[in-house]
Amino acid sequence: MFEELTRLVEAIPFTPFFIEMSSGRRFLVRSRDHIMFKKKGFVVVMDDDGLFDILPMLHISGLSSREAMA
Repeated sequence: MFEELTRLVEAIPFTPFFIEMSSGRRFLVRSRDHIMFKKKGFVVVMDDDGLFDILPMLHISGLSSREAMA
């Protein structure tokens, strides 16, 4: 999952994407400035208001493009 997250975040041009959790919740990553992560542990996703969610990497079930969810 780390490699796929890295690929999406470093893509040029950046395309917003969703992080899908094992619980069924989805989190939109609007830009590179809205996500922080390391190889192991947690992913931090921030919204435009500066609020954030801390997501355990082990519970990420998938990644999908914003267009695929429309």
